[in-house]
Amino acid sequence: MIDYTDVDAKLEEYSEAFDFYMECGEMPPSMPPDDCLTGYMQEVIDNNPQIDGSDPTWVEVLKEDLISFFSALLEQFRAMQIEAMKELAMIAKFNEASIEKKRMMWTEVCNIIKAGYSKYDVNLAGYTAQFKTDDKGAVFSALTGDWENACKAKLDQKERQMLNRAKMQFEQLSREAGTGDYEDKKKVENYVHRYPQLKEIVDKIGRDKDSSKEEKDTVVYRFLPTTVAKNSSVEEIDRVESGDNLERVLPVELSMPEDLFFKRYATKELQQFSSPGKDKPKKIEEHRKDPRLTKGPIIVSIDTSGSMSGRPQKIAFSLLKQLLRMAKKQKRPCYLISFSVRSKAIDLAKPRNWRMIDNFLEHSYSGGTDGEQMLAEAIHVLQKGTYEMADVLIVSDFEFPVPNPSTMEKIDKEKTLGTRFYGLKIGHYGVKGYRLIMDKIWEV
Repeated sequence: MIDYTDVDAKLEEYSEAFDFYMECGEMPPSMPPDDCLTGYMQEVIDNNPQIDGSDPTWVEVLKEDLISFFSALLEQFRAMQIEAMKELAMIAKFNEASIEKKRMMWTEVCNIIKAGYSKYDVNLAGYTAQFKTDDKGAVFSALTGDWENACKAKLDQKERQMLNRAKMQFEQLSREAGTGDYEDKKKVENYVHRYPQLKEIVDKIGRDKDSSKEEKDTVVYRFLPTTVAKNSSVEEIDRVESGDNLERVLPVELSMPEDLFFKRYATKELQQFSSPGKDKPKKIEEHRKDPRLTKGPIIVSIDTSGSMSGRPQKIAFSLLKQLLRMAKKQKRPCYLISFSVRSKAIDLAKPRNWRMIDNFLEHSYSGGTDGEQMLAEAIHVLQKGTYEMADVLIVSDFEFPVPNPSTMEKIDKEKTLGTRFYGLKIGHYGVKGYRLIMDKIWEV
């Protein structure tokens, strides 16, 4: 029995299976051969010759259509499976019960079997007749075995029947809407060619360039004082105080762990003599890689206030589609925040949400802008384990105030952890103080 109870996990499996089949010409070995949806996916791909790989847009349209179709089906599969699992749990309980408890459950068991199965599925009358024999345990075991197999077979049949009924409607809608979806995606791609800044953003966030060139070393200077001056006299050393003068630090401080030493140094809590020593500390250069050598998550915040309607909306939508395509290809989590008077969010890492983008953005362009709430939402997402060290992109006219000090402090903290904040400014005004906050801002 295929487990369909976790819909998001199954959709992710089918998404990866689709990509694998397009690349290798076969389904991944991990996919169960008796999964009716896997078989149907293969049938759909084989019967669509236009997705020969020469035009990735056709492939993208078909994949989104299939995932959306599977999402609706899986919700129904899940409901049927939960009901079947209740019956399977009863079968297990009956099978493990003592003879006395089996007798108590017998009437209920008979009613369920008679209502749900034919004599060809579970021969209840035949098993009842065999109870006259001495080996009642073997009879009960055979009965529950047949009952369990019949329950699973009935569930599989119901799933396949539901797929067969639904796929005709899906195929008809795909024929009617597929070309329109394809043309819409092509219009989106035209914006990328019209505005080269959009491609630069996708390349930057995609981190397609050589990471050794993009990610520069952070040079850290370590000061390791040797000792206090050998010729310091009693008169010169009059007291001990706290500070960060490495020429006067007490030798005992040098024996503590390195991280504690630097913490006490940063907070000026090192114990030191009040008079200077003669020996100079050693200055050692350390090269530490910035913590961004792997491709992390993506958070896109799109301004959906009234000032962004029209052409800015289409540019933002085009960029988002390109970023989502790249995120799917690189298997990177992607999170979308739309903001105007209040922010809304959608987790695009879940395949079931891909189709929601159109309605999510196209009907949102009204009202003013609350940038503070948008940044608060972005920071909240960054603090989740899945989205730490992300690339954050804000698409807006930036006609809103700079963050308040507490929000700015949180942004700075996220930057030290590896997050990068980028911006695309659309329009003639705005930005102002945001040039100092963003790692980079592009303008259209």
